[in-house]
Amino acid sequence: MMDKRKMIRFAITMKGNCLEHWKLDCIKLLMTMPEVKLAMIVETPEKPVVRKQSPLYKMYHSFVRLRSKLFKRVPPPDNFGKVPKIHCTNFADLETPYSKEDVEFIKGMDLDFILHLDETGIDGELLNVTRYGVWTFRYGQSERCPKVPGGWREIRNNEPVTEVGLYRLTGNPQEWIPLRKGYFATVFHSFRKNKEMLCQSILNWPALVCKEIFDYPSQHKEKSIQVIPTTISENEYLTSTVETVKFIAATWKHKAWKLYRKLFCYEFWNVGIVHKPIHSFLNDKHPIIDWLVPENNCYFADPFGLKDEDGIHILMEEVDHKVVKGYISGVSMKGEVRGRVAQDWSRSVMKLESHMSYPYLLEYGGEVYCIPETSEAREVAVYKKVNGKWVKFKTILKEFAAVDSTIIHHGDYWWLFCTKAGSSPQSDNSELHIYFAKELFGDWNPHLSNPVKVDIRSSRPAGTPFLHDKQIIRPAQDCSKTYGGRIVLNKVTALTIDKFEEVTVSPVEPRDDSMYPDGVHTISSVGDITVLDGKRFDYSMFHLFKKLYKYKPMKEVS
Repeated sequence: MMDKRKMIRFAITMKGNCLEHWKLDCIKLLMTMPEVKLAMIVETPEKPVVRKQSPLYKMYHSFVRLRSKLFKRVPPPDNFGKVPKIHCTNFADLETPYSKEDVEFIKGMDLDFILHLDETGIDGELLNVTRYGVWTFRYGQSERCPKVPGGWREIRNNEPVTEVGLYRLTGNPQEWIPLRKGYFATVFHSFRKNKEMLCQSILNWPALVCKEIFDYPSQHKEKSIQVIPTTISENEYLTSTVETVKFIAATWKHKAWKLYRKLFCYEFWNVGIVHKPIHSFLNDKHPIIDWLVPENNCYFADPFGLKDEDGIHILMEEVDHKVVKGYISGVSMKGEVRGRVAQDWSRSVMKLESHMSYPYLLEYGGEVYCIPETSEAREVAVYKKVNGKWVKFKTILKEFAAVDSTIIHHGDYWWLFCTKAGSSPQSDNSELHIYFAKELFGDWNPHLSNPVKVDIRSSRPAGTPFLHDKQIIRPAQDCSKTYGGRIVLNKVTALTIDKFEEVTVSPVEPRDDSMYPDGVHTISSVGDITVLDGKRFDYSMFHLFKKLYKYKPMKEVS
């Protein structure tokens, strides 16, 4: 608990008497927490921010705001009227609207933090009048008072990843204290959708930090400072008329490409075998792959296997393009698995009305269990083979849309890694959650820092974790450029019930010269061999007719 405090008191800063809708949602989430109270509203005048921006840029930006509910400025609800309010109108100082009297008044409100939601600068004494400082959102490489909105530069510069952070201000425009950070796949075809995705993904971050403060107040007083460069001239350059025209043209180019892929592209996956142990991928980035099916128009993915005296047994996801729904199939191979060997296929060994994939295999107590991905059913269930059939043995997580659950035993606990579907637009690929339990079939508890990381490049589980030099190596998907584009191997440097840290040590890239050169998203260990999958995009005019008359439009199945 906090130091003899039962309530977190916070203030917000806002320009005028209105807030963008997403910011209002952010505050409402804080106010739903019983131990958090909005104690003060700080209003600054509706002065226009002086920026060197072209008329075309301003017109385009205004058009985007009009089309989005999230960016519409609305007055606070009636219950905000009971909150003490201060109007700051220090026009004597062009840099800040806060006078010395304003600062003293705010200081006397016994606040824990200020959530800074307008675009005026804050520095000086106001940064030190609360216990945990002044918090603000920052997008990419924009400045403290951004001249370019979040998500603009990344689209214009064709950067696949957009960075967002919730920071504590320090008074130095190049020094920030990160409270939460996230990395998201840039939505190139629409600036509005890219900005909406970012705002929807971060609006719960202040509430998450408040929860952390209650659990570990001292840690938030010891956060390290991050030095971040600023680039004023580039901000002005990117909002010129010429650059705005290029920006709009780039978004329309991406729209056209997206439509072309939707009409004329199918995505195929296959499963292959590499005759090397999984740890060899730390150094060997492009091993030789023997594909199970020597065809280029199948959909088998997410392979997991085990080895016994009868040979190799692999479970995998199979997708029927007609219904775009996954189920679990299996294949067994006897003897030495090299070259083309006899394969005994078992189709639909596990099938539900909801989508199934990622049949993670776990050996425990002399038995083999399977934990398939069933996020549509909002549960994590363990299956066991009984009389030759896989049956549900136990549900270990309920009402949680876990994606690609991966379970290991380490130290005193069992650990479950997964991402979460549905909490934000890209959460299934970027938002890593951890659960832990003393017993595999006991009670599972959420990690105290969930989500422990938000990173489109290295969060979503991608296969079997393994030990190397006594450290856990956790495969994860990198979906920054395309879903299942590649795998990264992360070294876990800290894993406790209240702390998690990992660093990426090596990528696993798809082979350019293989039948499936466009992606890889699952790699798993089967004794001294490794099984993985590969993706191929196939473009054809004939696919349009298939989609119109035979199939539903293909979407990326996760």
